[in-house]
Amino acid sequence: MNPALSSSSPISTTVSAVSDSRVDTPIFLTGFARSGTTWVNRLLCDYFNAGFVNEGQFIVSFGLRLVRYGDLQRGDNHQRLVKDISEDPFFSILKKNYAIEIDWQHVAAVSTTFAAIVLDVLRQIADQMGKVRIGSKYPVFGRHLDLLNRHFPDCRIVHVVRDGRDCALSHKHMRWGHQNTYAAAIHWRDYLLKAWKDAMSMPGRYLEINYEDLLSKPESSIALLEEFITGAPAGPVTERFMRDAQLLKLDKIARWRQTMTPRAQAMFEAVAGDALQQAGYPLTGIAHPPSILSRKLYVAHDRLSREAWHLARKVFPAISEYK
Repeated sequence: MNPALSSSSPISTTVSAVSDSRVDTPIFLTGFARSGTTWVNRLLCDYFNAGFVNEGQFIVSFGLRLVRYGDLQRGDNHQRLVKDISEDPFFSILKKNYAIEIDWQHVAAVSTTFAAIVLDVLRQIADQMGKVRIGSKYPVFGRHLDLLNRHFPDCRIVHVVRDGRDCALSHKHMRWGHQNTYAAAIHWRDYLLKAWKDAMSMPGRYLEINYEDLLSKPESSIALLEEFITGAPAGPVTERFMRDAQLLKLDKIARWRQTMTPRAQAMFEAVAGDALQQAGYPLTGIAHPPSILSRKLYVAHDRLSREAWHLARKVFPAISEYK
């Protein structure tokens, strides 16, 4: 874990007391892609009565371009924003995969700000799922905690961190993932450093939880999550989760030791060793940075492979994201 987030610093993983009655306070779940956020999202839904769906990208994409809509107190600007949000692909996926439809007339009637629009959408999603807590899961949230904090000053962030070397291995199984170790290391490191920097302005509202701890130390990890989410001492949720804990798969921890080549380990450590240490992960002590030419080739390879995936997705929408 990042030393900057220790209990002696302004921001920490120490839970602040928040009344569980504040179920309308949004919880944003994030983590570098392939860090286990989809699994944690299911945990929040199953054990914490959270009405979350995957990939709430519209929150970031529209939050970043709000300036285009001008003063939202003007009816025409406000209506244009609501209309454009309603046409985001997220909502067609929401209808197809979850049978959830948003009442946009209600959104337009009750919301006067971007935050109010988002909160009404999240509340409708949770209500239609039969859940209480509102929020969303999206890996890219971690790169924009400053944006979330600006628009949702009482929001809470759950950041799942996984050893970047295991993330790198997992990416190679995904068509959209980073297809070489160098690119995965660069992006994993940048992601964590940006999230840690932004989290400093969210004392008491940011919880960092390790994927490995959820598997190997489930009771203490879920207890910490329960206190953070509910604002109450750990108890019912943790007890219920521990009755199911025998289903956890410990073989997902540190797979890089067996399946990542020594050369790839040395490259990752050379690029992101500082972030690995700050996150509390062990180093091999062998770091070998790639040459300048190799770095350029790795970056180009990563860019072209990801662009090829996006092109293939447009031509063959049903193509699997898994290799």
